[in-house]
Order: sequence, then C-alpha cells, then structure tokens
Amino acid sequence: TLYSQTFNQTYHSSHGAIAESEHVFIKNGIEWYLKNNDSQKTNIFEMGFGTGLNCFLTEKFALNHKIAIEYLSIEKFPIETALIKEIASVLDDSKRFESIHQSPWEAWIVSHSNFRYKKTLGDLLDFNFESSIDIIFYDAFSPNSQPELWSAELFHKLYKSLNPMGILTTYCAKGQVKRNLKEAGFEVLSLPGPIGKREMTLCVKK
Repeated sequence: TLYSQTFNQTYHSSHGAIAESEHVFIKNGIEWYLKNNDSQKTNIFEMGFGTGLNCFLTEKFALNHKIAIEYLSIEKFPIETALIKEIASVLDDSKRFESIHQSPWEAWIVSHSNFRYKKTLGDLLDFNFESSIDIIFYDAFSPNSQPELWSAELFHKLYKSLNPMGILTTYCAKGQVKRNLKEAGFEVLSLPGPIGKREMTLCVKK
C-alpha cells in the first residue's frame, strides 16, 4: 500500500490494501446494506478517494452483481500521477483502474449502465451534499493524523446526509471515534476487522 509522508500514514492496511477494502467497504458496506435494504439504486459517498481502490472495487461489484450504483468521492490531496501505473500493475484490470484516475475531476462519468462516478476536489469540512446518500465509505487518514475529520460535529453532518437505514462504514475502531458517532445519532456496531485488525466500525442511521 502507499505511504503518505504528509500524514505519516499508509493509505490502506500494510497487511493488504485489496483485502482491507473488500472487507470494510464491500462486504461490510455494500453487501451489508443490500441485505438490509430493498434498493433499486444505491448512492455511495466516499471520504478520501486516495488510491481509487474503493471506487475500482465498487465498480467491479456493480458490474458483477448487476446493481445500479452512483458513486461520489471527495479528495483534498490527490496522489501523484506517476504512482498510478505502479498501483495498477498489481490489479487484474489495470486499464480500468487507470481510466478511473485519468477521467476528469468534477464531472459525472458513466462507465457502464450500472455504474457512474464523480471525483471531486475539496475538503469535507466545507462540502455540501446535493442529494441524500445510502452508504458512506469513511476512509480518511487516522484520528491521530486528521482529528478534525473524526469529530461528533462532522459526523452529525454526515448523519443528516444519509437516508433512513443508511450506513457509514470505516476501518477505525477507536473508542473516542465510536463515542463521537453515537453522539451524532448513529447506532454503532463493532464488527470483526480485516486481516491484522481486531475490529472495524459499522454505523446505521435508524
């Protein structure tokens, strides 16, 4: 996985970036939501586009399961272009991965009939949601690196953006983060984490 010198953090788990994303955001994100909701189209918001891996895996899921997904992601610090081919080299569909990164920012891109996405540059603290969301992939750097992104105030903003029974899923299982999520109104569930991590957090808007 990539390492950020700015935040002194890896982008994904050092035990495996793909395994972590599939566990936290696909299995305990999209799949969990669809099992508990009857939805013709699922709207996903991702905090932290980062490597683009979550978007790539979500598109693959939409295509394989024939499920309509609209995917919006925000990123304040895009990765360098030179690193994209290096990441793509370990993926099955490297051309598809590269095309996601090469697509323009601030525009909705329709990659196939079941999936469209938009990458937006900006800061979540200043972002205004234009429509309601079903699933939030919360993939910011850790609370130690970006404490402002893990506050009860910001989580309340995210809570309001969700549809009833919408969810927020994140790798983070820190006690104070869970308390902040509860204060914002979420029902907080502690689930088994990906390889190398004991727990992860899934939150539901009841």
